[in-house]
Amino acid sequence: MASQDVLTVYLVEDDPLVSRHVQDALNAAEGIRCVGHADRLATARSQLPQCKPDVLLSDLGLPDGDGTELIGELDHHHHTHQAGGTPGWHPHILVFSVFGDESRVINAIESGADGYFLKGCTSDELIRAVQQAARGESPISPAIARYVLKRFRDPAFAESGFGELDAGSGSASTLSEREAAVLKLVAQGYVTEEIGERLRTSANEVATHIRDIYQKLQLGKRSLAAQRQPAARR
Repeated sequence: MASQDVLTVYLVEDDPLVSRHVQDALNAAEGIRCVGHADRLATARSQLPQCKPDVLLSDLGLPDGDGTELIGELDHHHHTHQAGGTPGWHPHILVFSVFGDESRVINAIESGADGYFLKGCTSDELIRAVQQAARGESPISPAIARYVLKRFRDPAFAESGFGELDAGSGSASTLSEREAAVLKLVAQGYVTEEIGERLRTSANEVATHIRDIYQKLQLGKRSLAAQRQPAARR
């Protein structure tokens, strides 16, 4: 979290009306401040290292590319620094988009997004999602939960070799019974607190399961890219 407990947010959005609405909503919320805005990926790439926000709130369809490119670059930079033993800044990433189709949602999550929600939400829903992301949680809707369940059931994903990558916490290409139960309840429209009651666990534990599910998707994509890299060099 930023200094003096102020949650800082950087917005990437090319629609002026949406941008103004979002910035006004963020700055009107207690304890939140929008510290920067870009309507192009190039601008965001230049400003983010200086702003170092707690949360990056990004659209996908931008004039000079797809927001997923920026998400992937930040994720790659973060894990490269981790591998080298160098601590580096990395924001919590939320996608804020009109695109709700399955391929875009899954691609954004696998590229490193911590949450994905659609434009048209209320200001309260937006603020809640930003606060959740800043706490390390992964905001998720019923539709996205259904997409994620479908992804893990995809034979191509299950047979891709990801299952041998994370021996410490189980197969990266499969869900634990509890993770699957959480996703199914989200897909049915239950919120975190209700899921906790049904599964006789805490809301915090439910949020942790959702974040672990996102990380499994991200681990799979990074590992697949690493496997393909030597072949590309040849």
